Amino acid sequence: MPVATSPIVYWPLLLAGAYLLGSVPFAQVLARLRGVDLRAVGSGNVGAGNLTKAVGAGWGLAAGVLDGLKGLVPVWLCLRGGLGPGAAGLVGLAAVIGHNWSIFMKGRSGRGLATAFGLIVALHPPLAIWTTGWAMAGWKIGGGMAGFIGWGLLPIVSIAMGAQATESMLILLLASVLIGRRMQGNPGDLMDSGSMMRRAVYDKDLVTNGSGESADDPLTQ
Repeated sequence: MPVATSPIVYWPLLLAGAYLLGSVPFAQVLARLRGVDLRAVGSGNVGAGNLTKAVGAGWGLAAGVLDGLKGLVPVWLCLRGGLGPGAAGLVGLAAVIGHNWSIFMKGRSGRGLATAFGLIVALHPPLAIWTTGWAMAGWKIGGGMAGFIGWGLLPIVSIAMGAQATESMLILLLASVLIGRRMQGNPGDLMDSGSMMRRAVYDKDLVTNGSGESADDPLTQ
């Protein structure tokens, strides 16, 4: 009997492995090394942004790099192993989903931006120019709006940059996952349609301060 050697045979295992790798909450692990539980400080978000605010920029940068590798390495290995861009990209998407909804954190965790960036670098490097540009634009127009425009238009940009149809469909799924996670917000956030749309576009909530007045509460990455 012939032995199946096609890498697609192992694709379900690759998806599961990528999800588990993505689920490793590096930001929380690093925070714990400093005696901090990210769920109990700042926004409560288990990600590099909250880690930076709680512990310091160096620790946040380290978490961002590690999170990026969670998206880059699985996709790169799959492409090198013979999988097509669609199948390899879905493995990377599994890592992003694992990062956003970690089995080890019993639910939502990070926001997936660094992991998604790693996926893009491995799958279609020119697109990294677009995402980096909008990240820099966030300093001028606000990170929330820049992220919504940048990630929302990314599928169209991928087509303009000559990405294959399977890659563009994968980018559409990726953008949907990222914006969907933004809409979900952090633990305790309001889940009405208005609040969810505000988070999707501006990455902010309206919260009430001690004086009873409304104030913007930016969500961390």
